[in-house]
Amino acid sequence: MTDKAVKLAVIGAGAMGQNHIRFIQEEIGSELAAIADAYEGAKAIADKAGVPFYQDPTKMMDEVELDGIIVVTPNHLHLPIAREAIKRGIPVLVEKPISDDLEDAKKFAEECKEAKVPVLVGQHRRYNPFVNAAKQTIDSGELGKLTVASFHYMIYKEDAYFDVEWRRKKGAGPILVNLVHDVDLLRYLIGEVDAVQALSSSAARGFETEDSAVVNVHFKSGALASMTLSDTTASPWNWEATAREDAQYRPFDADAYFIGGTRGSLSLPRLQHFSYDGEPSWHKPLQMDIKPVDPQLPHKMQLKHFIQVILKKEEPIVTPEDNVKTLETLMAIKLASETGELVSLG
Repeated sequence: MTDKAVKLAVIGAGAMGQNHIRFIQEEIGSELAAIADAYEGAKAIADKAGVPFYQDPTKMMDEVELDGIIVVTPNHLHLPIAREAIKRGIPVLVEKPISDDLEDAKKFAEECKEAKVPVLVGQHRRYNPFVNAAKQTIDSGELGKLTVASFHYMIYKEDAYFDVEWRRKKGAGPILVNLVHDVDLLRYLIGEVDAVQALSSSAARGFETEDSAVVNVHFKSGALASMTLSDTTASPWNWEATAREDAQYRPFDADAYFIGGTRGSLSLPRLQHFSYDGEPSWHKPLQMDIKPVDPQLPHKMQLKHFIQVILKKEEPIVTPEDNVKTLETLMAIKLASETGELVSLG
């Protein structure tokens, strides 16, 4: 394939799908070729973009010349659509999580390897320059041996959000709906998990599903972490309010993640790096440095990477196999929150 603009289709024209549509239109290396959505009213979005509209994504794949597709449907439709694309040899960017069904996600990961069709999972925070600067600091050994970390997702979702019935029912809640981002970065920055504990509560809203939870994590390296999450807590201590990735959130000069080691500690997204001059000692003054980083919109960086994957110039950063490990951790947290027991992985 040459370096001409790759032809992409978006399947799912909801709020996130419309963001992907805009990013494709703004990116020199890509061309929006079609839009598919089960909702007929989404045709207006395709008409505005000047591209064909389909309610049947498989028909679209058969009739439109495509170099890649982006799947932004409800979770349970991710894999059926991705499988149809793979049958046709079309590379896929599928939003996270790839499935609500862990066993099917594992099966899909194997299918991708056998088919040798590239599939990129949309864990967009992996492309945040501040995240990758933190990864470089950790991997360089500047923090020493990692010891403890604290991750926070404390936000308030307005009452109208829960007018949609499934959001009040068992299987929804911030563990399964929101924590996938934080678990992915937990693994990316600190390492693989071997056990979790969790407690959850629905006391604030009284729905079937949790509105708050606390999680303890044990890593294979011996490091420990805590995760505090709630969608009914008014606070700035969450990625959305601190990372400046989405204009709809007022940015706060605060942090959501704190990572510590024997020689230093680091906060995110501000990248405040605390350490001692020379050997560490609690009797010495801490010094604080901030690594300079050029901000970039992660979703746009993800699209640029997907284009390079399609052109066979790069391998997918987040594969289905990698996302399965995040799902395994997420499901273990959910199980631990329901049983109150320590849940081991793998």
